[in-house]
Amino acid sequence: MVLVPLASVGAVALARSPRAVGATAAKLTAYATGDLATTHLMVCAQVLSVATLFAAGFFLAWSFGRELESGTAGALFGLAVPRGTIALAKCLVALAWIAGCTILAVAVSMAVSAVVTASSGAPFAGAWAGARTALVAGLLGGGLALPFAWVATVTRSQLGTVGGLIGVVALTQMVVLLGGGSWFPYAAPSLWTGMGGADAAAAVGPPHLLVAAAVAPLAVAAVVHAWRRLTDV
Repeated sequence: MVLVPLASVGAVALARSPRAVGATAAKLTAYATGDLATTHLMVCAQVLSVATLFAAGFFLAWSFGRELESGTAGALFGLAVPRGTIALAKCLVALAWIAGCTILAVAVSMAVSAVVTASSGAPFAGAWAGARTALVAGLLGGGLALPFAWVATVTRSQLGTVGGLIGVVALTQMVVLLGGGSWFPYAAPSLWTGMGGADAAAAVGPPHLLVAAAVAPLAVAAVVHAWRRLTDV
């Protein structure tokens, strides 16, 4: 997550640099103007909406898939703790890890942004609203990774789970291109942060974000149910 603040500040610096020409300038044009601190945190939110999904997805593929894939999950049947409770604990640990990394990434991004804006004489007040957006986007992105704990349980494959994650990301791109991104949970957080432009961000409201937020508790319930039914390990 240390890369998040570096990417946030670096992208804005490149966008406002005379070295940004051609295709690079076109891709970064949204970061070339506006309040400096606000733009830093906007980029942070966009990066986190995707980074937490990937990082948490890989973590959950390992956490839930390794025992089932290696055949060592049979030892869980000898524990006094029910397997459903173990699955719930794994999910809660993952959520705590996601929340901690997101908070750390936003805090470091704000600290780096404060140093940069102070050196340039720009105001810093606009960063606070951006920090809230970044926190929400990061938490939503991490929560959207929880269904892959269920995928790891069903497929009993870490590689298969990572493949499912990549497939969902590809599907998200197609849904956005077809204009259905605001109601698609895996697209809404990123669009809300402005990754698809100002018009796409304006089309995402609280109902769309609530749909995305609902994925996490539903996924936890599905994972716990699947682990309770584990028999052949």
